[in-house]
Amino acid sequence: MTNTQQILFLADINSIHTERWVKSLLNRGFRIALFSLSQKSTSWANGLENFEYRCYGISADEIKSSRKFGKLSYFSAQKEARKFAKSIEPDIVHAHYASSYGTLARQLGHPRTVLSLWGSDVYEFPKRSPIHRALFKKAVKFAKVVCSTSRDMAQEAKKYVDREMIITPFGVDMNRFVLAEVKTMMEMTTIGTVKSLEEIYGVDRLVSLYAEYQSKVATPTRLYIYGDGSQKEALVAQAKSLGIEDHVTFHGRVEGDALVEAFQSLDVFVALSRRESFGVAALEAQACGVPVLVSNVGGLPEVTSLETGIIVDEGAPELWSDSLINAADASRDAKTGISTRQFVQDNFSHEVCVDKLIEVYRNV
Repeated sequence: MTNTQQILFLADINSIHTERWVKSLLNRGFRIALFSLSQKSTSWANGLENFEYRCYGISADEIKSSRKFGKLSYFSAQKEARKFAKSIEPDIVHAHYASSYGTLARQLGHPRTVLSLWGSDVYEFPKRSPIHRALFKKAVKFAKVVCSTSRDMAQEAKKYVDREMIITPFGVDMNRFVLAEVKTMMEMTTIGTVKSLEEIYGVDRLVSLYAEYQSKVATPTRLYIYGDGSQKEALVAQAKSLGIEDHVTFHGRVEGDALVEAFQSLDVFVALSRRESFGVAALEAQACGVPVLVSNVGGLPEVTSLETGIIVDEGAPELWSDSLINAADASRDAKTGISTRQFVQDNFSHEVCVDKLIEVYRNV
């Protein structure tokens, strides 16, 4: 296949994952058109060669809506999406997200449709009502090929539609997420996470774990929490109630170079999520040479190096602190950082993941 095919993306223009997929495929010679239901609030799409886009303009509030019948505006976008698709005559239509864009793809009816499952479209959307479940099933059944970000998500989707799914994970930019230039092996051990401060991501469990861990070790420690969300005040109060507030720093949301520096500041990255479709942050941490400790939930075990990371049993929190001690001890070995990064390079680098997606296009 010569990479001159025209791909029509049905995806949110404001998603960082959309941006990464589009730019990577453009670099491989594809022509990309993007139809987004969302209002545009980013500038990355401007001025790219072999790329055009159309935004229907649904508001952020409507995008986040969980009304029983769903987002009615999606259905009214059909006419404009059809007109855009007709103008570019795509070789392949690739819908990203089963609920909204998957429904739109089914309405366009292109025979070479690829559907990528992302997360809440699988774990949440079908459970809202029989209507939502029916829309999900129809979208998954219609697509010629269905891709899933993780094996766990594929298994969840198969509860509704039993069909083959290809695993196409989100890749990590290995040129951006790198080892710290100088990482001094200090006595201070820094435990931390980079997550939205929401209940499903279990940052409250990390705060409790850190308090127990700190009581068991003699060396100085600190906890860095990067992110923002509805649980922040409760987490600050929790740290105070446990008497560890002087050792916990809430850094807020970080982006760009500050995100990379956040991962590099840690000795151990912890993700004790109650639900996690994939685990991009765990991969980005490992790409920066930081070993991880994760719960055996969702896609987290799939993105954890078994040689340098630790997967803890969701049902045995009494063992977590000893596991964290082991992870912190391992982080002091310089070889650990090299091994964690190599794991990501071999399995989840952006180039590896783009190759997997191109293979899907080749065979669709």
